[in-house]
Amino acid sequence: MSGGLGKTSVDLTGRVALVTGAASGMGRREAELLAQSGAHVILADILDEEGQGVAAALKADGLSARYRHLDVSSAEEWADLGADLSATEGKIDILVCNAGANGSAAPDVLSSDLMERLIAINLRGTFLGVQTIVPLMGPGGSIVTIGSICARVGTPGVHLAYHATKGAVLAFTRGAAAELGPKGIRVNCVHPGVMPPMRDRRGASHATRDKLIERIPLRRTGEWDDVAKVVVFLASDAAAYVSGADIPVDGGFLAT
Repeated sequence: MSGGLGKTSVDLTGRVALVTGAASGMGRREAELLAQSGAHVILADILDEEGQGVAAALKADGLSARYRHLDVSSAEEWADLGADLSATEGKIDILVCNAGANGSAAPDVLSSDLMERLIAINLRGTFLGVQTIVPLMGPGGSIVTIGSICARVGTPGVHLAYHATKGAVLAFTRGAAAELGPKGIRVNCVHPGVMPPMRDRRGASHATRDKLIERIPLRRTGEWDDVAKVVVFLASDAAAYVSGADIPVDGGFLAT
């Protein structure tokens, strides 16, 4: 449920937003805050029942949202979604490339199978999303990609292709910002730090979790809201002169 929070202080009325990986976790919270800010939100995911439930909860709160099935690694499904959005919404003002595969706590950080999955979802999914949506986006459009602190620092126990794909997302973001800036489209990357799924996997041992938190200057792990609020800021006119940025949302982890 969105919690019936109503509007936020950001006004995105009249904007149309697409959020991938929006059925749960961080993507769900991003979609909720965008809708609470006045945007019409298309939630895309492969988790149909969950995604439909989130969209229904938002509509029950009087907000504007709908769900659409999407495997971000599939060029065919992106093409179908692009045609759908062109025929229905006619435009997209905000794209949040949130869908991602996690490489944390990998039993084999050099697994070829997981490497292919990480590349398909994290990198190809982001590329296909921008490729599909940019033709529907005009001046004032905002694209937010989701990276990771692993794009900027090595972390033991995390699949090496996760580091590589998130680093590639950052490089892609910078290139896209340079290419799309003359069209009036901003592109920025957000780097979440230690968030709930990572926290859960690493939280089997309280000692391990406490040791990890000791490395974070703010002395806590992140919450979905921490990232979602930054995404909404980047989507808004408050960030009208912010493009090509990579913003850690990590409690200061990368500063140490």
